[in-house]
Amino acid sequence: MAADIILFLSLVWPFLAGVIIAAFGPESRVGDEETKNRFSQLAANFSLVALGLAALNVPFSLYLAATGQGVKLGWMIEAPLAAVGCLLLHAGLVSQCFAPPQPEEERALVARDAVPFWTTGLLVLAMMLSEPVARAAMLLSAPVLTVILLDTGPGRALSGWNTLRRTATGALLVCSGFLHPDPVIEGVLAGCGFCLLASLFPCTALLNVTRTERAGDASEILRANAATLAVVALLVTFPLPPVTGLGLRGLFFAAGLGTLALAALRLRLRSAQPAALLTQASMGLAAVSAGLAHPLVADLAVFGPLVATPWFSLSGKPDSRLKLLADRAFLLPGFAALLLAVMLVATTSLPLALLLIVAIWPALRPAVRLFPSGVVVPKTTSVRSGSREGRS
Repeated sequence: MAADIILFLSLVWPFLAGVIIAAFGPESRVGDEETKNRFSQLAANFSLVALGLAALNVPFSLYLAATGQGVKLGWMIEAPLAAVGCLLLHAGLVSQCFAPPQPEEERALVARDAVPFWTTGLLVLAMMLSEPVARAAMLLSAPVLTVILLDTGPGRALSGWNTLRRTATGALLVCSGFLHPDPVIEGVLAGCGFCLLASLFPCTALLNVTRTERAGDASEILRANAATLAVVALLVTFPLPPVTGLGLRGLFFAAGLGTLALAALRLRLRSAQPAALLTQASMGLAAVSAGLAHPLVADLAVFGPLVATPWFSLSGKPDSRLKLLADRAFLLPGFAALLLAVMLVATTSLPLALLLIVAIWPALRPAVRLFPSGVVVPKTTSVRSGSREGRS
């Protein structure tokens, strides 16, 4: 009974918190300074409550898995790995709520602090639902809600349409795949759809990673991509038909490897901001881990970008410890996930392990050079990126 209550509260609280913030919070982050700070702190406190409920749900899910019990509702699966993925998403929400917000010029339809709670709640549902088609619907609904409620300024229609077109196509392919009677076509279509939802290769080859986005938009896109990768890492551990599971895992491994190699090459050539390219590489590494059916390694790969990305938009402040911590949180989990992924691939196939090392090799030297940069306090993100590129 206690486990069911905690699970219910953890699923309902993000939507309830978003409604409270939308009802009483300011629509924009400009205007009265006292009101803005008060409701930003309210959102931060609500995110801590959501994180606490998600953390309580992890031991309960472990207990239910150990005792052979489960959630009574047939449309949900309370697996320990799913609870860990939900905890990861809420950690990213906490980081976004506590990061100092940037000033906004245009007004959104609702309070901007409310939208991340709703999208996180939808992505958490995608982690918990049992049907793959329902998971794809939840993964589609979060970007749609973001585009409708946030992309309201001039010139945002094109970017919103591109996001909806990619995610809607991916969700349609996932639904078509899991509803197809042929297991071979099922795995291929579902894998292609998930690659589009997670913005993996070849979708990354067409994305302009040099364009600047608002910090909130970047966090929303990143959280949706990370949730997609975590969902796929969970699905490949479920008892799928052998041909379907093999096709889904193989296609995701290949797409992740292509994403990783493309990001590493771009980082070597310094063709874009290092933070954007390292985030892209982390997503590719998570896809490789999902193809290996290791959800915990995939969660570790996306943990750094989820937690650190909201802090990269900080303007120059005298306190350098938070920026130094953000740099370390961005880089260290990815290196740990890379080492684990190489070890796991080596136990399966030595040629694939060598291929993974070759794919990541161009990025090793530029990524290592980023470690000492956190000692100096930069004024803006662009200055920090430019100084790093100049030292490279």
